[in-house]
Amino acid sequence: MKTISKKAAILLKIYVLIGKSGTGKSYKSLELACENNIDYIIDDGLLIYKGQIIAGVSAKQSQTKMEAVRRAVFSDINHRESVKKKINDLDINRILVLGTSLKMVKKICAALELGNIYEIIDINDISTDYEIRKAIESRKKGNHIIPVPTVEIKKRINGLRINPLRRFFMTSNKEAKILEKTVIRPAFSYMGKFYIAPEVLNQIIKYTISKDTHISRINRISIDNSNGKIKIKVSVNIRNLDAFGSLKNTQHNIKRNVEEMTLINVDRIDFYINKIKDK
Repeated sequence: MKTISKKAAILLKIYVLIGKSGTGKSYKSLELACENNIDYIIDDGLLIYKGQIIAGVSAKQSQTKMEAVRRAVFSDINHRESVKKKINDLDINRILVLGTSLKMVKKICAALELGNIYEIIDINDISTDYEIRKAIESRKKGNHIIPVPTVEIKKRINGLRINPLRRFFMTSNKEAKILEKTVIRPAFSYMGKFYIAPEVLNQIIKYTISKDTHISRINRISIDNSNGKIKIKVSVNIRNLDAFGSLKNTQHNIKRNVEEMTLINVDRIDFYINKIKDK
């Protein structure tokens, strides 16, 4: 399906990749860009050039899902104008725009005054059923992908879980490339339309600690949720000095269990030793 205008054909070819949320658009976008010699990508409220964020603010930095949607379609005037100015200052002949629907990408193109769409690609046309299913499973765990190397993301986003994802890719002309993306868990994953009682977190933490046989007693658990960051403090009694070797592993298990079961981001976990039974 193509919609070609004379202006777009001469000045700027706008490719769009559409697919439902969580189906792997950002994951596949770098491969699609390589195949079509596209250096610029608009995704997640960002303007990306060859793996570098050159304008915009990530929707994943939003505190609510509604704010994330508004940022992704450039509803905020300051955000929109800064990206428009950058695009106008550059000599761009091809750009890839990502969105969950044709309506969404048309809204982005109109907001940024890009012109008419040159080519529309559906995620189902470039991904297998298996790839889409795996992407959906990953999204259910709260994971999102941004088509930018991790080192670039770390310069701009703090306080979120960030992991690199690298993939070896062979282009149609047999050129080998390593494409790096970043897996993150956005702030709004725990600021949406659901509520998790503190007692649920306490139970997860207590259960995880109970697996550490070196800890004899849990005295107190406190959880602080401020500025979108969860901090956990745990006061315990330990049986012997061997506990110091296992506490780090227990910290890791608490973080993993809380994040996987609740989608809440854990910023830090501090253990306080109140008493050592066998000195």
